[in-house]
Order: sequence, then C-alpha cells, then structure tokens
Amino acid sequence: MTFTYTVTAADWGRIAPELVLAIMALVVMMADVLLPQRGKSTKESAPTNFVVLPILSLVGLAGAFVATFVLFAAGDHQAAFNQMVSSDYGSLYAYVIILSASFLGILLSPAYLKRLVLVHQGEYYALLLLATVGMMLLAAAASFLIVFLGLEMFSLALYILCGYVVRRKSSQEAGMKYFLLSSFASAFLLYGIAFTYAATGSTTFVGIRSFLARTLPVASPLNQSVLHSPKLLLIAMGLLSVGFAFKVSAIPFQAWVPDVYDGAPAPVTAFMSVATKAAALIAFARVFDVVFQPTRGDWMAVVWAITILTIVGGNILALVQGSVKRMLAYSSIAHAGYLLIGVVVGGTVGISAILFYLLCYTFMNLGAFGIVSMLERVDNSGSNYSEIRGLWYRQPGLAGLLSVFMLALAGFPPMAGFAAKYYLFYAALQGGHPELLIIGVLASVLGMYYYLRVIATMFMEQEVVAAAATTVAPVPNNNKRVILGRAMGTASGPDDVQVEKQES
Repeated sequence: MTFTYTVTAADWGRIAPELVLAIMALVVMMADVLLPQRGKSTKESAPTNFVVLPILSLVGLAGAFVATFVLFAAGDHQAAFNQMVSSDYGSLYAYVIILSASFLGILLSPAYLKRLVLVHQGEYYALLLLATVGMMLLAAAASFLIVFLGLEMFSLALYILCGYVVRRKSSQEAGMKYFLLSSFASAFLLYGIAFTYAATGSTTFVGIRSFLARTLPVASPLNQSVLHSPKLLLIAMGLLSVGFAFKVSAIPFQAWVPDVYDGAPAPVTAFMSVATKAAALIAFARVFDVVFQPTRGDWMAVVWAITILTIVGGNILALVQGSVKRMLAYSSIAHAGYLLIGVVVGGTVGISAILFYLLCYTFMNLGAFGIVSMLERVDNSGSNYSEIRGLWYRQPGLAGLLSVFMLALAGFPPMAGFAAKYYLFYAALQGGHPELLIIGVLASVLGMYYYLRVIATMFMEQEVVAAAATTVAPVPNNNKRVILGRAMGTASGPDDVQVEKQES
C-alpha cells in the first residue's frame, strides 16, 4: 500500500496564523542574541530589551490576527495537510481567543520581568509565542496526531515558563509539578489515541466518524434499543476523557492547578489559565461532540459527573483560600465546570455557548490576574487577603479595576460574565439538562461570596498595623522610656512595666 500526498500553497495558507507566530518566535530569539545584555553599569543594563522584545512579539501576534481575519473573510475553510488541520469558523474563532490571551499576557510581562531584573528574556517571549502556536494547533486539530503534537508543543513551553524564575523555590516547584502531572496525563491521552486507532483504523476525525457511521447501526425509535461501542473504543474514550479533563483542570484531575498557578510568574499564570483552557476545551468538544457523537450514550454519564464535580468542588474549594491568586486558581476550576456544560449539551447550541463563554472569560480572568501581577512582589507575596486589605486607600485605580473583574467573574449584570453564564445555562435548558442549569445557578450564587470578599477586603477594611509584642514609648518630661513587657492594655502589676533611665 502506497500513500502520496502533495502539499499545496493552499495548505500553507490555511495555517498562516501559526506560520507567522513560529517565524516571529525565531526572530525574537535572534534579536535577543544581537541585543546588548545586562552589564555592571547602568549604561550597559540593556533597557532596550524590555521594549524591543515585547514589541517584536506583539508584532507577530498582530500579524497572526491579520492572517486569521483574512481567513475568516477570504479563506476556503477546508482542512489542510490531508484532513489534519482545520480552518473552519470554529477554529478561527478559537484563534481569536487564544491570540487575545497571548497578547494580554505579553502586555503584562515587561513590567513584571523588569521588577524581577530578568534582562536576558528572549527565550521567555519565544516560548510564549511557541506555546500559543501549540494551543492554536490543538484547537484546530482535525486528527489525533495534531492533537498530540499541539498538546506537547504548548506543554513543553509552559513547563519552562512556570519555572522561569530560577531563584524562587515556588516557581521551580510549579514547573516540576506541572511537568510530572502533565506527562502522566499525556500518557493517558496517547494511549487513548492508540486504542482509538486500533478500534477504528484511522487517526483523522473524518475517518473515525465515517467508520462509526458504517459500523454502528442506527437505533430504531420504536424499540429504543441501547447501542454500545466496541470495547476497544470504550477504553479509548475513557483514556481520552482523562487526558482532556486534566488539561481543562476538571475535578478529580485538578490537583496541579493551585500550586502551579500560585508558583508560576503571574503573567504566565494569566496566560495559561485562559489559553490552555480554551484550546483543550475546544478540542474536547470537537472530539466528543463531533467525532464520537454516534457513541454519545457511552460517554455522556462520565462527562456529566465530571461536570457536576468540577462546578461544585471548584466553588467550595475557592471559599477557603487565603490568597487572591489561589482563589482565582480554584475559580478557574469552577469555570471549567461551567464550560463542560457545553460539552454535555453538544450540538451547535452547546459548542457556540462554549466559544462565547471563552471569549468573555478571556478578558475577565486575564484582567484579574493582570492586577494580581502588578501587586505581586519578587518573593511571590502581595496577593494574600491580609496584603490587599485597604488597597482602595493606597492604590484606588488597581482596587477599582480588580473590583470590576471580580464582579464580571461572579456574573453580575450587566457584566460580560452574566451574558456568558446566561447563554451557557440557557443551552443546558435547551439541551434537556435542567439539573445542570439548577446546579450551575446555585454554584454561581455560592461563588459570589468569595468574589465579593475580595471587594470587601479592599474597600471596607483599612490596613491594620499589627502591634509589636514589645513596644517602646518615650516619656518626654523625665527622660525616661516605658517598655511594655506585654501587649498594650494588659499590664496589671509592677512586673509588667519596666522603667529604664536614659544615660545622659
């Protein structure tokens, strides 16, 4: 058996956004080599690196945006490279979401890197662009080979970016945890792809769908017979659901999220919290709602259970966090649960609700993490509730912006979060899942508490200066000072107060 396929110019045109970003990643790395590096004097401290490299990255993203819009308007919307990479409207819409997340992540990066005095930063922006390329490939994949290629491409880049701050132990821990657990999940996904090929004889989505259409009989509406997939395909769908659930941070595969999000640099956390979720969820929906749609009865119960666990568990765990950054991490788990409602519903209604929710969530979540990145210090502190207490009195601009993003994430009207949740819950009702609508609404009401808690801490609580255990109070008239041995107001005897005469 021979196979011959000739690559055409149309194939390259259909992946033009990815090509632009890949080329600009190489340009950024070459520019980093040519630009001056940090020296001993101020003149040699390479301040241009903090301007040139992010500008080049943003130019690459702008070029990818232009290529995407050109494909929207003038593209043929056909799959490229022998039905392996799609360029349909759903893929192009996903490009817009992922590119927007990358654009905002790069905008947040220069100030953060400068605060950490990281001048040799070309690899940072290059890895960010390459991770974006991998996510775009995953979202546009029309073959399981491209699914795995895109998944590994952005995962390898994020492993390094999570541990980018070498001198910070929490950053190194985040990179290592993400590497180990993500590799474990990738193995599940790869085994699922292998079993799928064994069961269907194809790795392309078109080939698998046609195989299922040929081999699975259509159930008669009169006898309502229950059809089951072949055992190999059942195993494949189980393994694939584990791999995708890990990437979208769904419970019970969410253990990596809080530690990785908390330890990684804040701009990287902002980027991966949105873009990773968008790419993985779109691939999840494409595989299960389109490719495995004929076997819907076999996998529906599993995804339904994961959806409910993720919605309820994410909101409950977010309630008990003492840091805004970790709260947002668990909040992202809850939002992944809301998005999985679209996978359960399926069809045009469910997938369109996922895409609209992701677009709104991109700007809401990136905005919240962007404010956290401005508050974060070199030692990874600055985002605890005790540290943002009274922020309105110190930095009213940041407090006001963070409040807007908190209200949007909570789903208060007329914020974008309200429209996104309304559309998703309406899709659940239309798809015949009123139980998901009820659970989603109740969980959203519960989630309002931890979002409003952030606002109350910034606006209604003033910064409290803790009294030291030993306080020195000068006595002006007799050249003496009183040293309180215990907390103020608790002295009850001569042993509690010591008087020390000052030497003239």
